[in-house]
Amino acid sequence: MKEIIGALTKFQRGYEEKIPENTSALMAEIFSDRHDLLTLGTGSGEMCIGREEVTELIRSDWDGGWGDFKIDIEGAKIDADGDAAWFYADCTVEYSFEDSEERNKNSVDYVKEIIENQGATPKQRLSFLNWLLRLKYNQRKPGKREYLWPSELSGMLVKENGAWKIATLHFTIAKTSYPDERFEEPLENYLAAHNSTRDKIVAHEGNKANAQLLSMLKQLENELANDAELGGLCLDPQQVAVFEAGRFSWIVAIGAVKQKISEDKIFDRSLQEIEESINSGLPPEDKLFSIKRSIAYALKETALGTEFTYPIRLTAVVEKSEGGYKFRHRHFSYPFYWILEGKL
Repeated sequence: MKEIIGALTKFQRGYEEKIPENTSALMAEIFSDRHDLLTLGTGSGEMCIGREEVTELIRSDWDGGWGDFKIDIEGAKIDADGDAAWFYADCTVEYSFEDSEERNKNSVDYVKEIIENQGATPKQRLSFLNWLLRLKYNQRKPGKREYLWPSELSGMLVKENGAWKIATLHFTIAKTSYPDERFEEPLENYLAAHNSTRDKIVAHEGNKANAQLLSMLKQLENELANDAELGGLCLDPQQVAVFEAGRFSWIVAIGAVKQKISEDKIFDRSLQEIEESINSGLPPEDKLFSIKRSIAYALKETALGTEFTYPIRLTAVVEKSEGGYKFRHRHFSYPFYWILEGKL
């Protein structure tokens, strides 16, 4: 375990120092030599397969593309069996934003773009802008503002020449009231990024999802049918990639959560959130923002209808056995899309 913690510590140090020129050296030191290295980023299109793509994603994070990423290494859950190991850790991502004339001009331009989008109804456009501006102007004060997002990181390591090396990673940022991406949303083309990931998985030479593995995923869908969060899970059998490591495999499965939620249920959820905010220990100013945010979410979601289709990703460690496969680790995530002040 000490060696695995050491690899994670070096990975964390890289994200603290953020020296893009050091990316290749870090990759050589703590990442596997496998040609099919995998990193799943927070966004829909961030599926990186191979050393070149993984290196570029990390380099872009260090080169100003991401905030300050911190891993709770002491609290990480680590398990190992033979020459394979896997981990899960809570993390945080901190962003700093500063006012500028250029950012304000971009905000106006983006609002104009939404208003002129004829692919959405007037109600959808206005509710979308109401939601965006409610979040953007959260306790907005001039100057510099700090934002902190809860995050998660999981992955698999393999032993090569006696040393533990990272083979796969899965970055996520927790959703708020609703997942960021919804296929019914006409103002943002989430399907394009989703389809690019699908095409990459289909073309991947390591895509060896056999009948037993697909059967296990189908059984998982059935087990979650009545789950409040994941009920309606549908994993696409054409979007399952397998990365083998002896008797263990790391799999990536892409699909969607399909649900039907009435307007009354959406509004009831918002009223419950408002009641929780009122009874919380937040300062009054924060309570008022939380209340406005809940209302904005409800209006935005109801404007899109009562059919919900959210893209979702699953990574998992599975172990081969005589009876087929069994899960040793699972990590679901919804794509994270909105860093508001980068858009507005």
